Amino acid sequence: MSNISITFVTPWYDNFAGGAEVAVRTLAEQLSKRGFDVQVLTTCCCSPFDNWWQDKLPSGVEKVNDVIVRRFPVKRQGEEIYHEVNHKIIQRLEIEEKYQRQFVENSINSEELINYAKNNTQGHLVIGIPYTQGLIYSLIQSLEGRASIMPCFHDEPQFRWITTVEMLKLSRHIFFLTEEEKSLAIKYYGNYFGRKIIETTVIGVGVELPIDIDSLLLDSSVVNRITSRYNLPNKFFIYVGRKDIGKNILTLIQVFKNYRANGGEANLIFLGGGDSNLVPLEEGFLDLGFLPETDKYIIISQALGLINLSQNESFSLVLMEAWLCEIPVIVHKGCKVTTAHCRNTGGGISISSSEEFEAALKILSIQDKGKIIGRYGKRYVKRNYSWDYVIESFLRGAYQR
Repeated sequence: MSNISITFVTPWYDNFAGGAEVAVRTLAEQLSKRGFDVQVLTTCCCSPFDNWWQDKLPSGVEKVNDVIVRRFPVKRQGEEIYHEVNHKIIQRLEIEEKYQRQFVENSINSEELINYAKNNTQGHLVIGIPYTQGLIYSLIQSLEGRASIMPCFHDEPQFRWITTVEMLKLSRHIFFLTEEEKSLAIKYYGNYFGRKIIETTVIGVGVELPIDIDSLLLDSSVVNRITSRYNLPNKFFIYVGRKDIGKNILTLIQVFKNYRANGGEANLIFLGGGDSNLVPLEEGFLDLGFLPETDKYIIISQALGLINLSQNESFSLVLMEAWLCEIPVIVHKGCKVTTAHCRNTGGGISISSSEEFEAALKILSIQDKGKIIGRYGKRYVKRNYSWDYVIESFLRGAYQR
């Protein structure tokens, strides 16, 4: 099977660590390790936090962890139109069909990339990720049934837009990351697309830490050195990922402030990129930004628990990483995917109010209790998200008729 050529198309690659980007990067690297001919087509934009209509990286070809990466200039037109429609979305207004098209068509895109894909990927398995960006819409439209989609769906207005219907209709294959994502697609589109969605394989996301965390934790000098380097508090919970309003960061901060105002002793540490201005400059909150991988995972392993209150997750890699570090998690009941992970594992607590949040923090502050819950999660990840299992599921989906 390794004679198959695979082309992934995604707006950002290698310089950004969002969930969809990590999913495609790790999958591409694992397929390459197994002998598959893999390439990634992406833009010269660094990340969602940069201007989508300006190039920041040079165009051309490079190798990133043995994967061929081709970067193409972004489309420079359409920024004003995009922001006009985005303002309507922020205001939670009804988005008419013509504005749905304007939003998608003027999102991040690259005409040169699309032309390259049309002319140089015959016979390839071509997969675009995620569904919300204009680049992926253009790919599916231009390749006319040759391209597949790894959508990363969650329940949001764009999921029900006409452009999403058109992408599903023209996609050769659909690759879902979770059963909950597939169930959502069946609920809204099952009657329309039938077998194309209902019989689609859920591939999952392979998860493994890049370091041997268990061995490192046996060396107390390593833990003590990192604890001292970052002046870590004795008790803390952790948030890992993009500091973004869309990730429900403001809710997280407010409920944590309430917890501390009611006598809670633990601090909240933030790891990762995004808007650092969202983190309060007051006692109890600490933003460490991006860290070396060893430092990152040792700090996670010392936390009382990881908190992810985002309601728009299609998989949530950070939950899996936390569980591999044997720490429990707190998630929001409004997110079906993360709530299902916790229900299936027993590795975390889902909450929907400030009172439930504070109760969860108190439970996980009992260190022995938290470790037991975290180990449940670790068993779940090892059993369901090994790379061998994911690659087998991916290939089964790729060869589906």
